[in-house]
Amino acid sequence: MNANDGVVAGYPNSIQNDLTTSQTIAGPLVVAGLITAQGGVSTSAPQSGYLGQSITIDNLSPTACVLTTAYGYLTRVIVPVGGLSTYLDVILTAYGSPSNAIWGLYTGSGVAPVAYTAESHASITGNGLVSIPWVNTVTLTPGTYYVYQEYTATTPSMPGNTATATGSQGAAIMNANCSLSATPPMLNSALLASGAPTTIGASTTLTWGTGWAAAAAKIWYGIR
Repeated sequence: MNANDGVVAGYPNSIQNDLTTSQTIAGPLVVAGLITAQGGVSTSAPQSGYLGQSITIDNLSPTACVLTTAYGYLTRVIVPVGGLSTYLDVILTAYGSPSNAIWGLYTGSGVAPVAYTAESHASITGNGLVSIPWVNTVTLTPGTYYVYQEYTATTPSMPGNTATATGSQGAAIMNANCSLSATPPMLNSALLASGAPTTIGASTTLTWGTGWAAAAAKIWYGIR
């Protein structure tokens, strides 16, 4: 179209006078250009600011998970929205003056971590929220991940959910229909009572099912 074409189509006065309001067009509309949505399609984290959480804030128990020091803990985290991750957020309700603290992020058994922290106990000097940086930032795709934690301290505790029941039923409740031996392993929360790795590197693998047991508590983590 050029300036000599004349009037191609007339605008209703309401559209001609105000192109900023919503309009109803009663007929076919042909557009020879690109329409861009005003808001776009969100590829960022949910409003909570996390790519994924092991337990949603609304479902956190008021009773903290009391940890057995030096044990390795494995916790499932669903990441519904992919994106760049720089930190793992943890909360300590009793930090216990730690002498060692590490975290790793895994996708399954016998594979290298997709992200891991340096030994970070010096970063934890009191109770509350602590943001632990990954050694390297990582772009996560939507899926299921597992946080590994080893935290050596005096009677530490963290917020989460605890299944209180008689005997071994607590672990069964927390891990209903989940298995350490499935491929890929399907579990909610597990612990390694002995031989827990106290350092993690780019090639540190964890073989689930060997020495691991289903746990009766699940710790809160936030991946962002």
